[in-house]
Amino acid sequence: MKKILFFALMIFGGVISINAQEQNATPAPPPPPPAIPIEFLPGSDRFYFQAIISRDIPQTNCKLRFISVTNYATEYKNENAKDNDFTSVNIISYKIGKHIGVGPSAANVAGLGWIPSVGFQFGWRKPSWSLIFNPAISINKNTNTNNVLVAEYFPEISKNHNWRLYTRFQALYIYDMKNDAHSRSQYFGRLGVSYKQFTIGGAVNYDYYGATKREKRNFGPFVRVTL
Repeated sequence: MKKILFFALMIFGGVISINAQEQNATPAPPPPPPAIPIEFLPGSDRFYFQAIISRDIPQTNCKLRFISVTNYATEYKNENAKDNDFTSVNIISYKIGKHIGVGPSAANVAGLGWIPSVGFQFGWRKPSWSLIFNPAISINKNTNTNNVLVAEYFPEISKNHNWRLYTRFQALYIYDMKNDAHSRSQYFGRLGVSYKQFTIGGAVNYDYYGATKREKRNFGPFVRVTL
């Protein structure tokens, strides 16, 4: 009987000790927030800048995500300042699945102004590629379809994991359904190499404006840094 009581006390004490250790254990640190890539392109016709933000909002148990794609292209000559171009698409996405969300967005597009919209958001992030796709429709008097796509491929090319190939295709397409005409579109391509958080390479930008699809082209080297 004494042996049984002795073993019971040992087990009971062990359980208490384990629980105390679990309660006193330091909680695991939260994962770092996603990096914010910024990019500079001193091109053949324009100087171009872009920043992309895609982050969960912690206070909502990561159900809400903020996505922003902002770029600015400025002419080198002041007399061509009317062609300076600022475009920003900002999205609040409510997750309804692992890779899909729905919610409102607001875009400020040169020549078109403010475009409030609602649509879907699709996103995937893997070790060597990522994809963001946002099809939406505007809810103001000018009915537009607004589509944003950012696709990246960045496989490792070194054994020490520091070097990667970097490629990106990015597109914005706005279609005026009311007048059955093209409103605005962008098509960007990148090819380069990354070392840790730095990327350099070659870039090409095509911008199209209005129903006549007036074209602006820009080529040159780009530098990208993830913050």
